[in-house]
Amino acid sequence: MSLFYLLEYVSRQYEVVVYFVETGPAVDYYKAAGIRCVIDKGLGKLPHCTIVNQNLNPMSFKFYHDLKPYLKNYLKLVPTYYRMKEILLEEKPDIVHLNSTVLIAEGIATKTSGIPLVWHMRDFLEYGNFKLRYRVLREIITRCSDVVIGLCESEINRVSPGAKGIVIPNFVSFDKFNYENVVPVNLRSKLDVPAETKIIAILGWNTPAKGALTLMKAFAKISKKFPSSVLVFFGEGQQQANKSKIKSLLRLLAGKKNLRVELQKIIDVYELQSRVFFPGIIFDIASYIAEVDIVAAPFTEPHFARPILEAGAMKTVVITSDIDGTREMVLNGQAGYLAKPGDTEEWARQLELALSSDNKDKIEAMYINTQRTYNSEVNANNTIAVYRGVLSDLVC
Repeated sequence: MSLFYLLEYVSRQYEVVVYFVETGPAVDYYKAAGIRCVIDKGLGKLPHCTIVNQNLNPMSFKFYHDLKPYLKNYLKLVPTYYRMKEILLEEKPDIVHLNSTVLIAEGIATKTSGIPLVWHMRDFLEYGNFKLRYRVLREIITRCSDVVIGLCESEINRVSPGAKGIVIPNFVSFDKFNYENVVPVNLRSKLDVPAETKIIAILGWNTPAKGALTLMKAFAKISKKFPSSVLVFFGEGQQQANKSKIKSLLRLLAGKKNLRVELQKIIDVYELQSRVFFPGIIFDIASYIAEVDIVAAPFTEPHFARPILEAGAMKTVVITSDIDGTREMVLNGQAGYLAKPGDTEEWARQLELALSSDNKDKIEAMYINTQRTYNSEVNANNTIAVYRGVLSDLVC
């Protein structure tokens, strides 16, 4: 969605084609907006960011847990490089914009093709135990790029690209996220809960690093004290827990856990079946946020979370993790609540505080900061200015 909002502005001045490395609902969403899209499964990715990464220590269980998918990613690096070279010959782009740190082979192919590259960091590089892979990837990103865009200072500092680095924060469109112009979606009616119900929502939950399990445990702890509150998990992932005994056994043997099943266990123990909901993916989320009381972003790894900005624009209070990226977005707690990542007790305390407080000062501070720092028109034009600068250097 971050790229989509940017391209709404970019496509007014440039011809745009977006290559997806896999299919999914986002493709149809882009196409409906008139953006030319290509799904090319010959391309690949090398996840090495804080949300998704592989432990390279063979003494760690996680190394074997992730070995098969990551081996596939590594083996695909060379084919991806050559496929990207073919794409560049076919498309003949003036600029390539890579939208993630994970597109390593694509970045190298762009560099060796002599095409200007703007590399957009939308995820934090993972340091790892000894920083060996981190140093190599940081060097590749810096050497291959003409400009490296980070979403915040702490993110760009991880890459340390020198003069090539620039911070352009993520942004929201105040046309789409306008708290004064909301189309009612009647969320409480859809959930079949009373009108006075307090709704806590997490927007995106289906990877462990997004902290859904911590939030679920914290909500369970305060559920009896706040009986008129509910928890809603928006985003991709299973809406129903699959309790197949065969699949559970296979996961147990493989050392894997099904996050949806783990959440369901807590729901069942605390008898919260009528108070926890999984509506699935919703793209036009603004109206839903407007009807939510609290947006929770319980990330366990550094991240720059779009839901925080969207909540700020819609004047909804935020609770998030006290880590790089998210703490900057809520002005170190002045514009929202901060809790230690992964700390169930701390998250329960902050949920209790947010549910029992007025929150007007924090909401207003977040709204003002969102307008000032995360304005879509300003930040999109700053990105377009980067393109112009790169192209003018090429002419010179």
